[in-house]
Amino acid sequence: MPNQYMTRFHSSESKENPRRLPAWLNCHRKPVSMILRLYATLIFCWDVLIILVQFFLTLLQSLFHLIRAPKAKCLTGEVAAVVGSGRGVGYDLAIQLAALGVKVACVDVNKADNELLVKKIQSTGGVANAFECDVTNKAEISRTVAAIESSLGTISMLFHSCNVPSARSLVTEPPPIETTLNVGVVSHFLLLEAILPKMKKIAHGHIVFLTSVAGVSGLKHQMPLTVSQFAVQGLYESTLEELRIEKRQHTIHTTLVHIYPFIITDHCLNDIRLRISSAFGRIRSDEAAQRIIAGLDKKILCVGLCNIDIIQVCDAYPAEDSDQRCQSSRWQRGGNASNACTVLANLGARCELLASFSDSKMFQFVLDDLRERRIAFDHCMYHREAQVPLSTVWLSLATGTRTIVHSNPNLPELTIEDFQQINLQDYTWIHFEGRRNTPAIVQMIRSIVEWNNRPENQSSTNKVKISIELEKPRHSNLELLVDGVDVVFVGKDFARFLGHESGRDTIVALKKIHSGSYIIICPWGASDTVAIDELDRWFTHPTYPPKVIRDSLGAGDTFVAGCILKLLDAESRDSLSVVLEFASRLAIQKLALFGFDGIKKD
Repeated sequence: MPNQYMTRFHSSESKENPRRLPAWLNCHRKPVSMILRLYATLIFCWDVLIILVQFFLTLLQSLFHLIRAPKAKCLTGEVAAVVGSGRGVGYDLAIQLAALGVKVACVDVNKADNELLVKKIQSTGGVANAFECDVTNKAEISRTVAAIESSLGTISMLFHSCNVPSARSLVTEPPPIETTLNVGVVSHFLLLEAILPKMKKIAHGHIVFLTSVAGVSGLKHQMPLTVSQFAVQGLYESTLEELRIEKRQHTIHTTLVHIYPFIITDHCLNDIRLRISSAFGRIRSDEAAQRIIAGLDKKILCVGLCNIDIIQVCDAYPAEDSDQRCQSSRWQRGGNASNACTVLANLGARCELLASFSDSKMFQFVLDDLRERRIAFDHCMYHREAQVPLSTVWLSLATGTRTIVHSNPNLPELTIEDFQQINLQDYTWIHFEGRRNTPAIVQMIRSIVEWNNRPENQSSTNKVKISIELEKPRHSNLELLVDGVDVVFVGKDFARFLGHESGRDTIVALKKIHSGSYIIICPWGASDTVAIDELDRWFTHPTYPPKVIRDSLGAGDTFVAGCILKLLDAESRDSLSVVLEFASRLAIQKLALFGFDGIKKD
């Protein structure tokens, strides 16, 4: 028999318990719980799927980069602040950046080492200034940034490469963590606070965060360093996300570099000791700097001919049906686009050649020379059973002039399909040599214009500059004057073919044929160079020939390469006079030299 008190007790509790669900909701409790569990399971599966997809995409990208390394952008004219330049990877970063035409602000607390570095850079023709600064002091950072802007210009690149390792154990001997964290973490915030707003204002910049394996896994007896390196990785990810939200990730770029395992050089040999160094391998600071820079700069692409020049240096031109000895002879890689690449490479620019190649054994000479000069030719098209284009050249020591006989019987010209094999994102400037395949070149130019017109490529750093060279006397060259071309180089022979006897008359005629906002540069031999910029402002620059002209072959290509390089310099874009002066000086050097070796920036 049930206990009436017990029944009454339970009955009373059920009526007064406020947590008891209503009957209508209690009957649906189980289905709702099942739906929530199903939803949570689907979310979990979706997250796992996303992780797997990202993992395999990253794996494929890494495997692809093993075969074909990431491309780079032209750094000429950039202003880079290298923090921690007195030693280690910062030291080598400053040297290599200056060699690429970057204006380097060497920032370090060690004044003596920093000034020695600047003297070394300046002795090789680079631009660098030393700035003594404690990067843990906000007032000093503001003062240093203002000084850099006053002497070099607005900072467009930031490299933070200073840290303070502390080889102590937290358990046995507590380390002084304040110094390590202030230098390795707090200074990042202070530098970004001072520099990032300026980058946003000019809509251009690149921030490189340097860390090591200490930012991936904890290290024995390196607790302060490990904490700071983990913090740098978090700071990078947060900065990247904020730039993405503000839609600035296409104008201000960020790069996180894990240096593996550590940098072992004369500068920091004893900073960190590896117990089993052979298991991890070693990397020199200059090699680490080279790898860091390799992921930052884009290339200049020259599209046109690549041939072999057989050059004979004679006292005078040989008479017909005569037999005489030459002073010297040599083989040389030639072609307008090919020569422009040679000059650009000599001046430290990253460049690439796109041309049709013969697969004959004789052409191996060209490939070896390209590799030696570090000129990329990954996308060149090889043609079987095609003869090597040859140019036989006589150089007269008596007059300083040259006579050329060309031979190119069956090597096909480049097609639009050949050009579409490249990735336009890898280049900052593409230069076209006007050749017989005019319709294909027009298609190539228009494909670049379409790329430039995409919304994501509207910033000046993403757009690809286009230049064309009109040299050969053929009417089809005029078809290359299409919308979107930035710079047109007009040769004297082509101008006279059109019936003009001066650079100014040539430019006026071309502007009538194709009006628009673009630059025309017309060098007129030993006379002068005439040019007009996008705002229709005229510029005239005199020519200063050397006392002795030894080799005029390729002088025009040297001038073109000099213009391209200087036009990529941010400070020179607003004044063609600076561009023409620089290019003319290069051409003068070339006239006094045999070949291209020895051409350098004044």
